[in-house]
Amino acid sequence: MALLQKAGVISVFDKNSSFDRLFPNQDYHSKKGLGNLIALPLNKASLNNGNSCFIDPETLQPFDDQWSFIKAINRITISQLNYIYKEQANQDEPSTGLFQKEQHITGKVTIVLNNEIHISRMGLPTSLVVFLKEELTLANNEYQVKKNINKNTFGIKRYFKLLKETPESISVPRGFIGKLLRFCKEQQIEYVLEDQRKKTELISFKGSIALREYQLPCQQAATKKDFGIIVAPPGSGKTVLSLAIIKDKQQPALILVHRKQLADQWTERIESFLGIPRKDIGHIGQGKNRSGKSITVAMIQSMEKALESTESLELMNAFGTIIIDECHHVPAETYQRVIGKMNSYYMYGLTATPFRKYNDGKLIFIHLGEIIHEVKAPDVQNQKGTQIIIRDTDLFVPFNTKTDKFETLFKILIHDSARNQLILNDVILQLNASKKAVIITERKEHITSLQQYLKQHYDTIALSGEDSDLSKKSKWVAISNGDFQVLITTGQYFGEGTDIQNIDCLFLVYPFAFEGKLIQYIGRVQRSELSPIIYDYRDHKISYLERLFQKRNQYYKKLDQNGLTTPVDESETVSGQVNEKIEVPIENLEFRFGSIAFKHAVAEFNGKEVEFEIENLNVRPEFTVLKPYFIRFLKSATVLVNIRATFQHNRLVFKSAFSNYLDKINREVIESVKFRFLNKEVIKGIPVGKENLLDVGQVQGSSAQLIYTNEDDLLENILALKQYKHHRHLRYLSQKHERTILKLRFILEPFSFVFLLFGNNQFHLVWETLDTEEATYIWHTEKSIYELERSIKRIDGLLGQIRAKGRQQYLETNPEHFSRIVHDYADDKGFIIWKDILEEKLY
Repeated sequence: MALLQKAGVISVFDKNSSFDRLFPNQDYHSKKGLGNLIALPLNKASLNNGNSCFIDPETLQPFDDQWSFIKAINRITISQLNYIYKEQANQDEPSTGLFQKEQHITGKVTIVLNNEIHISRMGLPTSLVVFLKEELTLANNEYQVKKNINKNTFGIKRYFKLLKETPESISVPRGFIGKLLRFCKEQQIEYVLEDQRKKTELISFKGSIALREYQLPCQQAATKKDFGIIVAPPGSGKTVLSLAIIKDKQQPALILVHRKQLADQWTERIESFLGIPRKDIGHIGQGKNRSGKSITVAMIQSMEKALESTESLELMNAFGTIIIDECHHVPAETYQRVIGKMNSYYMYGLTATPFRKYNDGKLIFIHLGEIIHEVKAPDVQNQKGTQIIIRDTDLFVPFNTKTDKFETLFKILIHDSARNQLILNDVILQLNASKKAVIITERKEHITSLQQYLKQHYDTIALSGEDSDLSKKSKWVAISNGDFQVLITTGQYFGEGTDIQNIDCLFLVYPFAFEGKLIQYIGRVQRSELSPIIYDYRDHKISYLERLFQKRNQYYKKLDQNGLTTPVDESETVSGQVNEKIEVPIENLEFRFGSIAFKHAVAEFNGKEVEFEIENLNVRPEFTVLKPYFIRFLKSATVLVNIRATFQHNRLVFKSAFSNYLDKINREVIESVKFRFLNKEVIKGIPVGKENLLDVGQVQGSSAQLIYTNEDDLLENILALKQYKHHRHLRYLSQKHERTILKLRFILEPFSFVFLLFGNNQFHLVWETLDTEEATYIWHTEKSIYELERSIKRIDGLLGQIRAKGRQQYLETNPEHFSRIVHDYADDKGFIIWKDILEEKLY
């Protein structure tokens, strides 16, 4: 193990690394199976093709005489192995000079901080090893999500490994220092911290920067913290605040951005607030590679190239303060490589949305440090109220996330004439009221079609990735001057760094889920003195798109605190606050996409009912049928809920609710409850009807609200139990099933499945039971959709006969185009035998 670790084959810090055994590890063969020998060395057929033979490691060519080579091999002795191990263990590894020898004698963990954190391997306690592995080897949720829905995972890392190993030390991103030192203190691990960061010569910045009151706490936080993340909504003046921090630090500064538009905006602000002429501002990017004496603006891609040049060492040490704009992009590897090389004393990230999908948010904190200050949206003085208008569309198309293509759904969406007409009617209504509007979509075809309807009567600008640089420049000039009535663009061009004043309306016409996008978009229209109107289009008839909307709706609820949909009656004046615990019957709960709602009559609100909602991203409306099972799990027919509400002049101005009981309904509990429902209500509880081949709705009882909306979810839950005789067979058949041609069919008695398999010359309909010792039945039909439909109807009738008269009588009729495979339960390799016979029949 020690040799394997030293060679870098395995590592205690790597979740991907494991060790089972060395080959060969047997001296003789027991004549049962292949054993642990190297499989089939010198197999004649393979040997004739130049395979399965021993090769010279120097030339990688086969030895001329294989038998002479084998004869000349001597068995290695234990003493020889011991000698090799001692020789390797006593070799001195080259030192980096980071750690002094006397530091190892103290018995304390040595930590060095510069552009990274370096932790000496000497005396590293097991608890710290485990902590580093768990915190810095992050599961890539994107990989798992794509794997679960059978999407291609090529090129997607299974884990993010954020530490580097050398024989002498472990290196991790410097933003992790706070968490590391807190852990050492909590676990009483003694350490020595050596701070090797160095400041450059002091720089005196001119100019006067007057910050607003809500910006001052952030400036004060930066005086106490050398690096970290500043979170502030769009329009809160992050750029000006950053320049004030740069001025306070009195160090040469680098601003890292990812787009030309942002670089230009920073240059303008530096000129205005610090009084530095444009010619004295350093620029790296857009064909320029020049550092400024006091401040430099760099494009991240160009900065990476500059760091690969011969003068990179000077560039790495040139800046004392680094500002990373829109730092939620740090999960991108380019950012990580650049900031990992920079030796600045101070480093701050700016963003409105640090919480990203999957584990990307953790990556930001590990590289840049923790949030040192957050400006809340209500603190921003010039921010006006936002009116949210939700439009329900009539768009409907059957869509299964596991089997249907997302591209097809979104093509239907952007070309749906009724949906587009609803959008256009709303846009025209606002334009006729002399409002300026921005329409955000994500498809060029959508931009084109919406512009076609609007351009004849309104001043329209369409901006997308297909515009040339010259075209983009001229359009941005027109936008800056306000020479337009409606801008149609993509989120890429509108979400970050856009400085457009006096936008009245924002139309979100393309579905998305990520809250960070929403914050960016809404923040752009909250920059002006106007109260913006946001239109969102809810495709509630398609469950996948409804789930996306519910994610957006979580943020809308944060913005909209009044909860009123009816006019205010000012004749009654009731003011007060409610802060109490109430019991709510589980039967009265309404399960929604991503939340649980209930109504409660509030005495302080003249006895009116107020609807409260508790976020729970695991629940869906169809889980209503699981209420009896949740009652059993919670061992109570009611749940305790804390509610809070504030009223002013008969107006509900704030409401919130939370429940520790409902928080227990997590993903694991739901899956467990679904298994019980599945076993009792589906597999054993649905009465047999006239039809034999049933779809997922029929198998659950068509009148009930469906807990399983597609066949694959139902099958996956059944196979996850792994307690049934044929779960391996069903798993194999499920992988081969042609879902795009035929949906999976179910049979109730005995509970079983019918799959469609694609053979070389025919379609094959395969009937396999779940847990009874029945043979696998296979019907063969022509590769024709027409013949397939006829076969399905015929098989449905045959299944009725088999149910009434038994399988034996059916077999005695010597059916044509039919075969069966009898299961061998006595042989441990029964599944392999079954699989081989099936594949022979298919291919």
